[in-house]
This record gives sequence, structure tokens and C-alpha cells, in this order.
Amino acid sequence: MKTLILVRHAKSSWNDQAQRDIDRPLNERGRHDAPLMADNLDKRGTHPQRILCSPALRTASTAEIFANHLSIPKELIHLERQIYLAGSAHLLQLIRNQDDKLDSVMLVGHNPALTDLFNDLCGEATLDNMPTCCVAELSLPITQWSDLLIGQAELKYIDYPKKII
Repeated sequence: MKTLILVRHAKSSWNDQAQRDIDRPLNERGRHDAPLMADNLDKRGTHPQRILCSPALRTASTAEIFANHLSIPKELIHLERQIYLAGSAHLLQLIRNQDDKLDSVMLVGHNPALTDLFNDLCGEATLDNMPTCCVAELSLPITQWSDLLIGQAELKYIDYPKKII
């Protein structure tokens, strides 16, 4: 059994319209929500062994906050360039390429790819939109990441900031 945790980055700032998209930081709400969501995951006892993360500033910042609150060494955060503009199929392939010694992996990324990946993996449990800082824990009935198939995941937990406010 494997666990995949999907996390959409926390709310980001649009204050500087000239700023490149990849360089947008978290805004005040994002800096508030990320620790809250990480603490909720910690209370569930969910601690990934690796964090795969887009190199965008907002995703990297979200991943660092989660790592800090889950007591995960920062060396276990792997910035993966392809996550930034990837679609669901590319994210699925990245997950399939993970080391089978890992039982739990977190992927911190962007929409629409994360919503599409969630819907592809979960089959019956679908989302119209994965909100910012949404956390979805998926149980996968596999022993090797390479065996992951569409429609195979079971949703164990989903939470996002506006759901708990």
C-alpha cells in the first residue's frame, strides 16, 4: 500500500503585475493557511518520506512550510522542474518513477494539473477545482509506484482552508 498526498500551493500574491508567474510569493493568507493545513495533516499522523515540488516560489514556500510543520528534513524536498507546467499525464509519470522504498510521497503543485490528476486517480470521487492549499490524501493499492493506474486511488482525506474556517 502506498500513500500519495496532493497539495495545491497556498494562496499567492498578485501585487506585482510585472513579476514573472514562477516568481510569485505567498500572500498573507497563504502564509497563514499553509501552517494550518500542515498541522492538520500532522494531527492525522501523515508524514511523507519525500516531497516533490514545482520550482515556483509559491510551491517551494508551501512545501517548506509543510516540511517544517511535519518535521521533514528540507533535503527531502525535491524541486522538479516539470511539475511547473505539467499536465496530469506528466505528473502521473513522475509519481510512477518514485523509489519503491518510499511508502508515502507528497506532490506540491498547481492547477489545473492537480485537479485533473486527482480526478484521474480517484475515478468516482471528483473535484471541480482543488482550492489553494487543498490537501488530498490518497491510498493506493500498490506495492510499486510503477504499477499506479488511472482510477485506482481511494480518497482517504481532503481538506482546505475555507472548509475549516
